[in-house]
Amino acid sequence: MPQGTDDHIGARLADYRKLRGLTQSGLAQKAFVSRGTIAKVEAGLSPATPGIVAAASRALHVPVDVLNGQPYMSELQQDRLDAMIEPLTAALDMYDLGPDPDITPRPVAALAADVERLCEGTCATEYKGIGEALPGLMSELTTAVGLASFGAERQRLAELLAWTYWVAYEFAYRLGYHHLAAIALERMGWMGEQAQDPLLLALRLARRSSMLLRRGDNQMAERILERGHRLVEQADDPHAVPALAVGGSLHLAGAIAAAQAKNKDSVEEYLKEAGAAAKRIGRDVPGVYWASFGLTNVKHFEVATAVELGDLGAAVKEARKLHFPAGHPPMRTGRYYIEMGRAYAQMGRYEKAEEQLHRARKIAPQQARYHPLMRSTIGVLVRHQRRAPDGLVSLAGWVGMI
Repeated sequence: MPQGTDDHIGARLADYRKLRGLTQSGLAQKAFVSRGTIAKVEAGLSPATPGIVAAASRALHVPVDVLNGQPYMSELQQDRLDAMIEPLTAALDMYDLGPDPDITPRPVAALAADVERLCEGTCATEYKGIGEALPGLMSELTTAVGLASFGAERQRLAELLAWTYWVAYEFAYRLGYHHLAAIALERMGWMGEQAQDPLLLALRLARRSSMLLRRGDNQMAERILERGHRLVEQADDPHAVPALAVGGSLHLAGAIAAAQAKNKDSVEEYLKEAGAAAKRIGRDVPGVYWASFGLTNVKHFEVATAVELGDLGAAVKEARKLHFPAGHPPMRTGRYYIEMGRAYAQMGRYEKAEEQLHRARKIAPQQARYHPLMRSTIGVLVRHQRRAPDGLVSLAGWVGMI
């Protein structure tokens, strides 16, 4: 069944709060937010930001995906994405079974080309194409690694298999299958070790920190990011573009962690370090370790951290300076417009907020359709207007809220 506008994150939060015998003030105290914030979120009048959901999840001992209502099964079934989860789960389970006698792996170059296409599709949020191709390629690479002799070729195959695990993480995580995403990350670390690539392992830690931030564990996320920086220092050339891109991405992840902890000084320090790395590179390098890093991404995170800190005026001011170049990864651009939709909704600028959400849908439709913040913000816009505009009704129907 579609998720109605009266069945939202705030309503689920209120249900679990009552089951735990807490008042709004009691939950606010446990979650370290104001009672007014809890009241607005429960009423669906304020976006349920990732930080608030994480804090409530921790206080109520309820998983974040339960509060978010993920995965969104009706929409997954409509898009035929639900049928792709079982084959992916089976492919992830093959990791320690050795070569499959029914699979004859293709040459390394052909496998590498397919992995490249999958990584590009991931950054473009083309979930259906990813879900169809990923299990087979992962199984083929698992067999190829098992058959290969130790040496440079086996390391290369291990690297390629590690990237398919990264793709599996992104695919599962974005669709709300967070347990499966966690398994994919573990497999990525295991194979990254065999590839002997510290930058690949550091990038994995950046994704692991994101999962911790989703649960509101800022301190552990920052500890993991520190470990990531130590791995970057182990790269063959810590001052080359790949190491700068991965290190810069770790700094941006740190900035988000600090923003969720409301530590503005740390946010500024992380952004300063990321900016220095981007300036040394001198250009955007979206395909380097698929970190989507560069000057544009640093500007994006300046806006995103201002939103997270609640400094919405500064966020809008910085947003005026941000221009995405042609070819910038839709994963990043789409997320930016979702974040700005939330910011404008919090400011009471509802027409502007709706405009941002339409942009997110146009740029990265599958990402927008399955993003909980997109749904939360749409619900806020509907509840704040006596008669929802046709465009907003269309958005609500598209994500399955009506």
